Amino acid sequence: MKKFLEVLVGHVNHFVGNTASPLAPITINAQEEQAINHINTIQLALYKGAAVHVIYGNKSFTGDIVKFDEKRRRLVLKNFSKNMGSIIQIDDIKRIRMVPDTIRNSQKFSK
Repeated sequence: MKKFLEVLVGHVNHFVGNTASPLAPITINAQEEQAINHINTIQLALYKGAAVHVIYGNKSFTGDIVKFDEKRRRLVLKNFSKNMGSIIQIDDIKRIRMVPDTIRNSQKFSK
């Protein structure tokens, strides 16, 4: 209720002309926007249960997401045969894409 009243007072003050707009635009730099896009892709892959291909630094990794830690901004991946893993910081990711199920299945059956 207190938060509601604060917002209401802010809008009334703006209407009367006492202060600037209470809804000032939020500025996001390009790096933060890219990190948000990566996080959205990761969450979509987790929801669909899809594998991902991540390019970070001068390396790349393809596999299943084991864990996504939003608090520490880390992504833990295991490859398709589950014998190798990687921990990647979200800020280090240059590109992340979901892998089609056909490629995932062919990798599992080829071993």
